[in-house]
Amino acid sequence: MITGHSGSLLHRLRGNSAEGLTEKSIGSLDAKTAIGSLLILILVSLLGWLYLTQASQVTTTGYRIYELERERARLQRANAKLMLEVAELERLEIVKARARQLGFVPPAQVEYLVVTDYPPDHPSSGQLAIAFGKESPALNSPQQEKTRNKAVATALASWWEELVSQFTIWITVQPGSAMAEGTP
Repeated sequence: MITGHSGSLLHRLRGNSAEGLTEKSIGSLDAKTAIGSLLILILVSLLGWLYLTQASQVTTTGYRIYELERERARLQRANAKLMLEVAELERLEIVKARARQLGFVPPAQVEYLVVTDYPPDHPSSGQLAIAFGKESPALNSPQQEKTRNKAVATALASWWEELVSQFTIWITVQPGSAMAEGTP
């Protein structure tokens, strides 16, 4: 019995010391666990906050895009209405009616003014009319006829040179090239 009792005592001593160690280790584990749990909680909270912030920004941006698309559609409709209004106002009947309201009338007699040497490098309408056989009664003297012939010859020569140069450019420019697209 002494052995049994001493075994029980020994067991108690060991148990008490094991419980004491366990209680100490449980207390120290509780502090470590609490700090770890707190860090995990902070990390999860931070991740949740980041997710909610990002989701909120995505929603706000989506709403802004929706509003801008609605505004664009409204502006396109308004633009189409304005284009229709412009097309209606440009009709010849409406322009004539508006001109009559403003007091404009068709001219009874048309008078043309001839300005000599204007523009100097292009023939005037009178010079081209003379070149194609339509005489002007104002040009009768031989001196005027010589001047007229020189002006017509010069005008036709410059016109022909410009036409040939544009034709040459048109032939040499390949479709799809930068020059054909209008960029140098």
